[in-house]
Amino acid sequence: MDPTPRLDRRLALLVLLTMLFHAAAKARLGTLPELLWGCNVASFLLVLGLWVREARLVGAAFLWHLAVGEPAYAVGALQAGHTGWTSVLAHSVPAVAAFHFLRRTGLPRSAPFLALAMFLALVPLSHALTPPGLNVNMAHQRLDFLTRHYPGNWDYRVAFSAGLLGLLLLGDALSARFLGRPPALSPSAD
Repeated sequence: MDPTPRLDRRLALLVLLTMLFHAAAKARLGTLPELLWGCNVASFLLVLGLWVREARLVGAAFLWHLAVGEPAYAVGALQAGHTGWTSVLAHSVPAVAAFHFLRRTGLPRSAPFLALAMFLALVPLSHALTPPGLNVNMAHQRLDFLTRHYPGNWDYRVAFSAGLLGLLLLGDALSARFLGRPPALSPSAD
């Protein structure tokens, strides 16, 4: 019997447990809306992807963490001068679990585009459902350095999205060197 499905479900449960601890900490701090940050949503998508063994979801979550989430988290933690233990777990356990899965399956080529689509869907949700002071997913305040060059609404959005896609594609290219790609499907012999 192949032990792989059981291992993937155990990884899913480990990530879910990590995120439940993180959610409890956020609730205690009064910052529960921060669960809509891309990293947290990617982690919950990762749980689903691991549970059903869907490499595209796992790949998108992994790339989000690697190329966007972890660098942004590190910068934020350095600026704040502190971080909580559940944040450390929430920013390490999912990426490691996804890497472990993708070592076996390869990184799907669609992963960076799915990760970007997840974020694009999260921005209006974050704007509607989170307090402006938290600025979840940059839904309420723009990045100053981009605003200086792209002051309009749509040109800013396009520039921001292009920058995110660039980071995701770079993470994809570097990760694929280590993880490989899923085997190509052979054409049917009809």
